Amino acid sequence: MDTDMRLIADTHVHFYPCYDLQQALSNLRRNLSALDRNAVYMAFLAERHDCHFFRQFGERGREMLGADIQVQLYDNALLFSEQEYPDLYFFAGRQIITRERLEVLALTTDMEIEDGQPVDEVISRVTANGGIPVISWAPGKWFFQRKKVVESLLDRYEPGTILFGDTTLRPTGWLEPVLMKKAVRQGFGLVAGSDPLPFKGEEVVMGRYAVRLEADFDADDPVASIRSLFTRPKFTPARVGRRGRPLETFLRLFHNARSKKASRV
Repeated sequence: MDTDMRLIADTHVHFYPCYDLQQALSNLRRNLSALDRNAVYMAFLAERHDCHFFRQFGERGREMLGADIQVQLYDNALLFSEQEYPDLYFFAGRQIITRERLEVLALTTDMEIEDGQPVDEVISRVTANGGIPVISWAPGKWFFQRKKVVESLLDRYEPGTILFGDTTLRPTGWLEPVLMKKAVRQGFGLVAGSDPLPFKGEEVVMGRYAVRLEADFDADDPVASIRSLFTRPKFTPARVGRRGRPLETFLRLFHNARSKKASRV
C-alpha cells in the first residue's frame, strides 16, 4: 500500500571486506537517524566488480550481522529490522567504471556489468535491467575530456532516464560543479551519498550525506516504488548531511591511494 512518508536515503554505499560490518551498520543507522528522527531509512549499494555483499546479506545476514537482526527479502531489496533500532532498507546496486573512466552507479539492480564498456552501453544495460543509472561525481572525473562526455549526456538523454550523483568526496568549500548545476536546471535528478572508500575506518562516513524527500512509498514493493519515484522528470530531493571538510577529504584520498599502492606490492 502506498503511504506518504519522509525518506532519508544514502544513495552511494559500499561495504568492503576490510570493514567491521557491525560498526558499518551501526554508523549507517546512527548517521541517517541524525538527519531526521522520523523517517524511513534507506541505503543504496554501489558494489564494485569484486564485492557481492547484497547477495551475502540476503543469504546469511543474521550470521554476518548478528542473530538479533531480522532480514526480510524482496526482489533487489532487503529490510533489516532489530529491536531498539530503526528499520533500514538496503537496495541492491552496482558500480561500473566505463571506458571513458566515468563512474556509473546502477541502483536497485544486482546485475553485473563489466568495467570498461562505453558509457552509453552501460546506461542501456542498467536501464534494460530495470535499474537506475547515476552518473556519479568523483575527484577529477568530470574534468577535461571527460567533462565533454558528461556534457554530451546532458544533451542526449532526457530527465528521468539518468540521475547525477554528489558524494562526501566533494569537499566543503568546493563550488558545485557547473555540470551538476546544469543537470538540475535541465530537470535531471541529483542524488547524494557517502561513498566510503575501501580501507578500514571508512565505516564512520556511512550515512553522513544523503537525500531527503516526502513521497508515496509502497512498503510491500519497495523497489518498484523507488524506481517510479527516482525516474520522475524533475525529481528534486533535498541533499542533507555534510560532505567532508577539505583536510579530512584529502587525508581520505591520500590513505586510499596508499592502500591501493600497498595492495599492488
